[in-house]
Amino acid sequence: MDQLATPPVTTKAGPPQGLGGILDEGYELTDHVVVDENHIVEGNNDVITKLITGFKTFKEGVFKQKPELYDKLRVGQEPKMMMITCSDSRVCPTMLHGLEAGEAFIVRNVANLVPPCEGSGQHHGTSAAIEYAVTVLNVENIIVMGHSSCGGIKALMSRDDFSGDFIGSWVKIGMPAKKKTLSLLADKPFEEQCSFCEQEAVNLSLVNLLTFPFIQERLHSGSLQIYGMHYDFVEGKLTTWRIAQTQKMGAHN
Repeated sequence: MDQLATPPVTTKAGPPQGLGGILDEGYELTDHVVVDENHIVEGNNDVITKLITGFKTFKEGVFKQKPELYDKLRVGQEPKMMMITCSDSRVCPTMLHGLEAGEAFIVRNVANLVPPCEGSGQHHGTSAAIEYAVTVLNVENIIVMGHSSCGGIKALMSRDDFSGDFIGSWVKIGMPAKKKTLSLLADKPFEEQCSFCEQEAVNLSLVNLLTFPFIQERLHSGSLQIYGMHYDFVEGKLTTWRIAQTQKMGAHN
């Protein structure tokens, strides 16, 4: 067990009801401990050591230096933007854009895909986050950001069968982007097709955002802007574009 200069937290969450039997099969939850400056990690887990060391640096260099910010965040969050980007470890939106805590409501998933609005309950994680950001937090901007060398897009472009696993079930959302890519770049190398599809998949996600009624309402009122971005981490290049209204709601040709 981790060694502490102060006693461990005496209250802890237990396994959800009904899962105790799973943990009984050779597993248990350890005591919860609070990380402080004297916290020592047992064993040789370099990853956990790095995380705890990083937290200590953050607490001293950021948290304690910005009491007004964290007092404000204690009350609630008022982000101006929602970012939907990839889970890829090479893409870090807070670092890339110099964001502080509370500035962006961020969703990360494989290939930064937005599913179309549907009532079946599938793909509800991303859809629920979008609904919360728009209807509860009232964000004023939604940004969908793709990136270079995206493994999710490579999976989309290389597979014909999307059944049998979670990855296939998810990335097939991008099939319209794949079809457009193949129709325009059928004779191009695979890597070039993937690069094109990375941005086309962002466009598809922008279109899918428009299938949510609450987004349509906010767009028509002028209180929401939607942007696409593509980050090339090899070249250090960021490309941006947006959805622009060509006709006001209620206007006639």
